[in-house]
Amino acid sequence: MRELTIDWPQEVNEHGRQMLWFGSWLVGDGGSEGEWFYSGRGGERASYHVPATVSGVRIRKWPNEGFDAEYADVLSADVRELTPASLDFDVRQRFSMLDEDFV
Repeated sequence: MRELTIDWPQEVNEHGRQMLWFGSWLVGDGGSEGEWFYSGRGGERASYHVPATVSGVRIRKWPNEGFDAEYADVLSADVRELTPASLDFDVRQRFSMLDEDFV
């Protein structure tokens, strides 16, 4: 069974509190979201068993707890280590949850 290790960063959000992070699995070829595996404030390193059906991961963060989360998809199921602080949350994701007209 494969494992994925994630270094959940300890970052401060716009409210001066620790950033809220959320991790979930992506399954199939259409970017469908599966079960979640992490919800917390970061500042920890953890390893997760990757289910056989996984095609990637979706990492969410809440820079402002009054708005929707920002997210980044990592679509390689072969990734063994991940650092969410290095992900680009400011680009349109392949399986965007926003309407095509929204920029």
